[in-house]
Amino acid sequence: MTADRHQKVIAWMKTRKVATMKALRHQFQVSHMTVFRILSEYGYHTSYNRNAAFYALRDVPQFDPAGFWAYRGIRFSRHGSLSDTIVALVENAAAGQTVRELEERLQTRAANLLCLLVRDGRLTQRSLQGRLVVYLASDPRQADQQFQHRQQLLKQLPAPQQSLPEGCSTTEVIEILRALVLSPRAGPDQLARQLTARGLHITPGQVSQVTAHYALKKKRRP
Repeated sequence: MTADRHQKVIAWMKTRKVATMKALRHQFQVSHMTVFRILSEYGYHTSYNRNAAFYALRDVPQFDPAGFWAYRGIRFSRHGSLSDTIVALVENAAAGQTVRELEERLQTRAANLLCLLVRDGRLTQRSLQGRLVVYLASDPRQADQQFQHRQQLLKQLPAPQQSLPEGCSTTEVIEILRALVLSPRAGPDQLARQLTARGLHITPGQVSQVTAHYALKKKRRP
């Protein structure tokens, strides 16, 4: 393929944002290997949903602070594949992750893949209340710390019949309580910035709502 054709492929990809290998081959009437060589030379990302069928050039995604970007329902992660992204999310979570938490964040199914990651030793899992399972890092020491944090969070959660703070979802309440456990002296503004940096978009007002709803008091310095 000539340099001119190479540039046309890159320009077309930038215009389209994302495309499948099939669409690229059809558009330029070239082989799979030719397209793959061009993408590899330039640099690319593969979607972690839609069966990893979509490609985006390396400088097209505008990743949020947590490392995610979506375009028309097609999702990409700075961490790479769905497997690598799940491992990163679990390892970076102070209290591990449940299936529901992961699937809410990823907006794609993860249960079957989690079983494979545990089987392959990339993650571990432990049972909590009832049939609830939390997924933890593969490192035993980190997994112990995550499990302890998760147990602390469960003790602070409201009973099922209690209402949630106004304007907060269950996931947001869990994340705010988790942040309070890790940074008990931090104020609403600081905690909101920490959570927003992880892509959660939680406001200082929501932090204050949770603190007031559960009558939580910040620890004072000695």
